[in-house]
Amino acid sequence: MSNSRPSFLVRALSFLIIAGLVAVAGLWFYKKETAVQATPTAAAKPASAVTTAKVKRDSYVTAIEAIGTVEADESIAIMPNVTETVTALNFDDDQFVKQGTLLASLSDAEEQAMLASAKSSLAEEERETARLVGLVKEGAAPEAKLEEGRTKIEVARQKIREAEAKLADRHIVAPFDGWLGLRRISVGALVSPSTIIATLDKVDVVKITFSVPETTLSSLKPGIEITSFAEAARDKKFKGKIAHIDSRIDPITRSIEARAEVANPERDLKPGMLVIVQIAMQPSQSLSIPERSLVPIGTAAYVFTIEGNKAKRTEVKIARRKPGYIEIISGLIEGQIIIADGLVGLQDGAPVRVIGEFDKPVPAFNPEQPK
Repeated sequence: MSNSRPSFLVRALSFLIIAGLVAVAGLWFYKKETAVQATPTAAAKPASAVTTAKVKRDSYVTAIEAIGTVEADESIAIMPNVTETVTALNFDDDQFVKQGTLLASLSDAEEQAMLASAKSSLAEEERETARLVGLVKEGAAPEAKLEEGRTKIEVARQKIREAEAKLADRHIVAPFDGWLGLRRISVGALVSPSTIIATLDKVDVVKITFSVPETTLSSLKPGIEITSFAEAARDKKFKGKIAHIDSRIDPITRSIEARAEVANPERDLKPGMLVIVQIAMQPSQSLSIPERSLVPIGTAAYVFTIEGNKAKRTEVKIARRKPGYIEIISGLIEGQIIIADGLVGLQDGAPVRVIGEFDKPVPAFNPEQPK
């Protein structure tokens, strides 16, 4: 039986042939790769189409919202000073009255009688004193008697003033101009100092009291403008100014109360009403750019400017925002041109081609607004 295994010489020759073929293939691929790298790029990357915006100055404020309560400029509950029966009511519900208007009359027969008696006593004492004056001049009466008569006159006048004061307590008048609330009693009712006849409010100007965090105290000053609105009159906004700030901070809530005065000519704001107060603090004219031109990278913020038809990435410091725009603290100057659109894939130093200017932000989506 013959041995079928190839001889050593055949195997060696086969190995040399295979190794040669591998070396030739490697050399061919190396030359091809070198030729590709040496060949210049057929065409440069085209310039990116961008729109630009100009750095401008705009108004920025720090807005704070708070819940406030409406209070009348002046407000009282009309109550009598005495216990007596109501004889007349001279007003209607929700009526405007001027200061001094007679609102209610109470039974005053006794006080009228006291006043008449006091006036009669005064007249009698004045007649007697006048007679004594003549007698003293003639020496028929002592001077002490005349002084006694003058004292009685003063006592009579005092009794008249007391009677008039008691009579005034039976006539209830409006202490200031304002709007009356609902009438709470009827004629003939027996009222006392705890009985509310009606309420009276001066509301052509109202006060809105609200609380803000103590951290805002350094910026909270009288004269700062506020805007308020209520659910009952949401289509209207009421503007006013902070008039007073409390002298104490609540140690539990760490907040401080402030009070604003707001014009209310149509009486849309009612005392006791809940309102939302928007406070515009730290107003300033600052550098402003479209928010869409900002490129955040990590904790830093950048924009792209244009230098020699190429994009240049510039770091900026940002602050407050408002719809579609952002405040710039540093990194840009007024009037500088920046790239607003076309930022996707844009690199520092990349060529750019300006195709337009930024107009305005796209309005926010409102699901209630019909298309």
